[in-house]
Amino acid sequence: MTKIDTTADATEPETTEFVEESTSLVRQFGLTALAIFMALFCGALLLWAAGANPFVAYADMVKGVFTSPAAISLVMGDVVPLLTIGLGLMIAFRAKIWNIGAEGQFLLGALFGGAFAIYSPIEAPIFIIPMTLLVGTAAGAAWGWIVGFLRAHWGVNEVITSLLLVYVAGFIVVYAIRQPMRDPEYFLPQSAALPDTARLGDIPWLDVHAGLLIALALVPLTAYLVNRTSFGIRSLMLGYNPDGTRAAGVNTSKLTVRIMLISGGLAGLAGIMQVMGAETRITNNISPGFGFTAIIVALLGRLRPIGVFLAAVLIGVLNVGGDALQRSQGLPRAVVVVIQALFVIFLLIAERTGSR
Repeated sequence: MTKIDTTADATEPETTEFVEESTSLVRQFGLTALAIFMALFCGALLLWAAGANPFVAYADMVKGVFTSPAAISLVMGDVVPLLTIGLGLMIAFRAKIWNIGAEGQFLLGALFGGAFAIYSPIEAPIFIIPMTLLVGTAAGAAWGWIVGFLRAHWGVNEVITSLLLVYVAGFIVVYAIRQPMRDPEYFLPQSAALPDTARLGDIPWLDVHAGLLIALALVPLTAYLVNRTSFGIRSLMLGYNPDGTRAAGVNTSKLTVRIMLISGGLAGLAGIMQVMGAETRITNNISPGFGFTAIIVALLGRLRPIGVFLAAVLIGVLNVGGDALQRSQGLPRAVVVVIQALFVIFLLIAERTGSR
């Protein structure tokens, strides 16, 4: 009787899968490297047209980020809000819920959380710090709930509602710091400073407020949420096939509202951490557009927690490096912004091409 050797047949699928994964990784790495090269090349042409030496300009950009501890601290300072908001947007985008209004949720979190810290009679840091973070998160979640409720129950497009609510939130903040919360000791409209007991202390070796630790802790937490829980699986199902999700017995209306509560809550958390750490008071310029930039962070991170983290670091590096480039070369701000945009555009093209 002939003995049949099945060892080769058993190992062949594993070998094939390994080869396919390796090929995919190599292809993605090559596309990313090509995207970076194209961004550098197009940026060099732009710098040359603006009258700057591209090699010197890029060298100044690198020096402005990686040779100074203060610059690294600035990068990490940008990472905190971008990462926190980006993780919330990642959760919404995976479900094909396009929350474009994280900027408004950020502002409301900063406003209500900051107001609680300023006017609260609580003085003990062990109580006021977590309560302030909770109030800011709740304010952002409430602003996101409006968007989720309107989509879930009335079918209102969330892109429109979330974006319009950004302007409403902005006007509320402007009114608050000009009227009821204005600090009379300053000419410019701004709130009083938060008490020292309600501020997030700095991480000594980084000179960045402790909100960075909270933002980093959110990466594994959100990874577990989206990959290991029924909520994450149902959210992904909702994004792929809403009708099939409903047919499977999932209450998609409640799920939509919950997703927007989490997405808005993380944006609100980012807002109050910005007040408690970097700003210490509420102003008109509390956000240079973190909520909108975080959309790029979430997409550039391929809607994965670790990818969102890496994208937030990249955008932080580009922001700080761009500022250093502007100072050293005397370039218009518009040139620097275009160079930053080139990196993002080419990397997004590479990501899209690699996913096909």
